[in-house]
Amino acid sequence: MTSQGFARESRAGVFTLVCLSLSVLLHTVAAGSMPSAPAILAGAGLVLVVAFALAGPERRFPVIAAVLLGAQFGLHYLFEALPHAGHHGEAAFSSVPLPPGMVLAHLVAGLVTALWLRGGEAAAWRLLRWMARGVAPLRGLWFFLLRTLIVPATRPALLVSAARRVVRPAPGWRHSVIRRGPPASSPA
Repeated sequence: MTSQGFARESRAGVFTLVCLSLSVLLHTVAAGSMPSAPAILAGAGLVLVVAFALAGPERRFPVIAAVLLGAQFGLHYLFEALPHAGHHGEAAFSSVPLPPGMVLAHLVAGLVTALWLRGGEAAAWRLLRWMARGVAPLRGLWFFLLRTLIVPATRPALLVSAARRVVRPAPGWRHSVIRRGPPASSPA
């Protein structure tokens, strides 16, 4: 089972928001200044592209943790390569490897966040499977979401074709006329 449309975009957006917020917060605390807006936007774009590419089927903890930790270290180096907010001129990038304390902070924060994201991933997929099975109280909500969020507005033929189905009369009513649906528009 894969998620399509709005579900996929929302999962990628949540992952990007959590990953970027965590990285900006850790970097601000460790460096004493916030990364610049261009660095944050570049990081958001890169993480969103990767997250959207991976947001198809349900992901398990090892995949979420690996991508999150990779993104954390990638964002760290991106934030170091570009000037910090309020600093003009040279970038703060250095070729010195990460201090052990910073590596540990990224690992712990990344793994705890990956556990949290995995819980959200499991809950979202559990809800989607529950709705797909047609649980009676949510059946109306499921079809409403399908019509409004997943079926694109550029393809109204999908909705119209369902309304124009041919209704066949019962065997005893063969010569009766059944007209269902909205009245045809008149020239007046």
